[in-house]
This record gives sequence, C-alpha cells and structure tokens, in this order.
Amino acid sequence: MVTQLESKVTQSSQCLSETLKMLRTQVLLLFCLARATNAIYKQWIPDTNYENKTNWDKGDVPCGNDRVHFSSQSKVSVFVETMHAVQEILLPINGEFILNPGAGFYVVSGQDPSCGGGVTTNFKDSDSLQWFNPALWQTAATQNDLHQGNFLFSVHEESVPCQNDEVIFKALSSFRSDTSCSQSTIPVKSVSVLGKTFDDRSEFSRYLSSHSGQLQFHGSSAVTVGNPSCEDSTGCVCENSVHHQLICSTVTCASLSCKNPLLPVGHCCEVCGAIITIDYAENFNLQHYRDRIRHLFLILPQYKSIQLGMSKVLKPRPLMRLIPFGTSREIQVVIVDGDMGKLSNTLAQDIIKDAKSHGSELGITKAEIQGSTESNSAMVVGVVFAVLLMIAFIVILVVLNRKGVVQMPAMPSMPSLSLFRRSPDVEDINGDIDCGFDNPMFDGCDMPSALPGLYDSNAISLTRTGVHFINPVYDEHETDFTV
Repeated sequence: MVTQLESKVTQSSQCLSETLKMLRTQVLLLFCLARATNAIYKQWIPDTNYENKTNWDKGDVPCGNDRVHFSSQSKVSVFVETMHAVQEILLPINGEFILNPGAGFYVVSGQDPSCGGGVTTNFKDSDSLQWFNPALWQTAATQNDLHQGNFLFSVHEESVPCQNDEVIFKALSSFRSDTSCSQSTIPVKSVSVLGKTFDDRSEFSRYLSSHSGQLQFHGSSAVTVGNPSCEDSTGCVCENSVHHQLICSTVTCASLSCKNPLLPVGHCCEVCGAIITIDYAENFNLQHYRDRIRHLFLILPQYKSIQLGMSKVLKPRPLMRLIPFGTSREIQVVIVDGDMGKLSNTLAQDIIKDAKSHGSELGITKAEIQGSTESNSAMVVGVVFAVLLMIAFIVILVVLNRKGVVQMPAMPSMPSLSLFRRSPDVEDINGDIDCGFDNPMFDGCDMPSALPGLYDSNAISLTRTGVHFINPVYDEHETDFTV
C-alpha cells in the first residue's frame, strides 16, 4: 500500500510539474505575442463639450444671466457634464445633447449675482475640424502613456491614424470630425467612442448610421474598423502617403534658421535637426528600441527639449544619388530640437555610437546620420564622384572598342546634309528644259502650252449626243464623253 501511495504521489508530482511547465510556456508565449504587436494609440484632441470655454464665441461657459444660442442649421453633438442655469436657450434643428448623470438645464427666474450683466453667447461651428489634420491628434505607445501625457512625436503622415492604429475619442466628450478624402474608406484597427470600443466592422457601421454617429462623423468617406494590429516586431509602414497632399494642406510650415534643412519621409515641412536611417535584421524590435532610446537618452536633462520620432518608412533609393531606383523599408529616426539643430546632431551622434556598440544584439545592421548643421559638401562630393564614374566608364568603353574587345552597335545612318543643298548641276527653272530621249510617237518635245488649238473656243462643243472636245495631239477625231 505504501509503495502504491508513493507511486501515485510521484505520478501526481510529475503531472503537476508538467502542467506548470505548460502553463509557464503558454504565459511566456502570450507575453511574447503581446509584445510583438506594436499597437499605437491616436487620440482626437478637440471636443464639442458644453463645459469647454473654447467652444463659445465669448470665450467662457454661459452662466445664469446669459442667453445661449445654437445655430438653427448646425449639426452638432454636445456633451453636458453638469447642471447649468440659463436665461434662454435656442436649440438647433438637427442636434443632440448627451447628458451625463445629473446634468441638465434650468431657467433662472431672477438675476444670478455671480454671473454679471448677462450676454448672448453662441456655440462655435465645428464643421471645419478635419480627420486628416495632424494637429488634432495625439499619439502614444500605450494607453497608460496616453493618460499620463507621454505623447510620441511623429511625422505628419503618421500623426493621423494609420491602418493598424487604435483611435480614441475621450470617454466623457462629444466631437465632430470631417472624414472627407479621396478614398471611400478610412481603415483603422478600432475606434473608441464615449468609452465603448468598436472593433467589429458591422457593429461600427450600424453606429455610424445612427443619429449620434452621423453628427459625430461626417464627410464623403467612412471610417472602418477591424484591421489587424501590427504583428511585425520591426514595425509596420503607415499607409497614409496616399493622403499626403490632403494632410499637408492643413499644415503651415514655419521659417527655418538652419543652413541645410532636412525633409523626413512622410513629413510636410523641412526641419532643423537630424535624421538617422537604420537598416535592420529580423531580430530588431521597434518598440524595444524606442524604449531604449527613451531610457538611455531622452530622460537626460540636456535632451529635455528634444522631439524624437521613430517609425518604419518606405524610402526612395537613388542610384548614385541622382536616379530614383525603387524603395526600401528602413527605420527612420527624426530628431528635432527647435533650434539650429546642433543639439539634435549631438544626440544623433550618441545614438549612432550606441548602435555601433550593440548593433548585433539590437538587430541593427547599418546606421547613417544626416544633420541640418552639416554642409552640403557630402552631397557635392557624391555628385562629383558619380560624374567622374560615368566619365571613366565612357573612356574605358571607347578604349575597349578601339582595341576590338567590345563592338559598338551599328548606328542608323543619318541623311546627308548635301541632299538639302542646291546642286550646281541643276539649272535655273526658267532655262531650257532637257526633254530626255525622243519619243517616236510624238513629234518633238512640245509642251502642252505650245500645242496649237489647245485652248481654242472650238476645241469643245455641245451636241445632242453629249459634250465633245478635240484633242490637238491626235488627228481631228472626236472623243465623245457623255454627261
């Protein structure tokens, strides 16, 4: 009995150990998968809340002595958080109030001593707020960063929601966004409205068809959800390049003071700063590297004013710096300091040193830097080198052709210019004309103008059988043509 009991305990221990190993493996796998999905959160900034003083033309929230006017033609959804006193309120024909629990309106019978004399205040129009305006979005790597205000700097194309992003409209807020663009749909991963997250396409489509959805999202294009997260640990390319002109039409570029401004891929304006281009291997992890740069450099006091954006982009690859030759996927690190770019260049040099020291373990195969503080000498040297290389190639080709090593293809013959020149053998047109050999059928070389009777009035006659004419070249036999 003891032996059987020990055997059962041993078997139970082994089963428990195997179960724990399997559970540990599943948890580790789940953790790895969670880290492999590089979710980016984009939060809409403006709102149409009643308590937001920027939504009123007088710059303040109406109080008990004020008259509140909404344009009768405005289409707006307004979130009301608390109770408000008013003298009167004019509502739009097509609009809505979203009332928080305990919120509402009441009319003051007398005067509110804490409100002043009372004014007529109008709710501002929000139809001009566009989805593709990068200034109206905030970007964060996690929801926790979003709540704490740890926002990411991005180029203009990536400041607007990309196809793998999670879009968030604040829970206790209303909004209105114009989604018009050249495409019929705007795909994203999910959309969160009033605290509810939509990631099912049909469910969100029904919400867009509701009264609230039509007031909050308007325009020619429809936002669609259900796109997968970015499951590539090296990052995913944002596909907003198709909207580049629309995005840049909302951006005003500032004047720059640096001598050699840079234009990052996906950005609308040139910047003073530095750009690092990274070629990566399969073991590169974009989110891990972003965290590494933040913890190693951006927390340092001297780099507090730095803005750094990191993403995967499709960059044109020029041949010999002159001829466009396809595109390549690479990691672009944009560093901006708001000054001449000297501080950005210093940080870029530090990042390059770190990449060279730990490149193999980070999955970095190559890193190049381009700074706005640098002169154009590198570009000039590259162009000169390309020109010299082309000249050397032509010289070598000519030498090999003369030695018979290579044969040049036959060129098509060009027409001689002598054909267009006047030949000295050609006599003046007014001179005598050489008639060539004698034709025995004719007598001499009389031209038609010299033939007698050719233009006489008797040469043509009208008879009952038709029109007749006499050919003076032959005998006076009539040739009959009937009309």
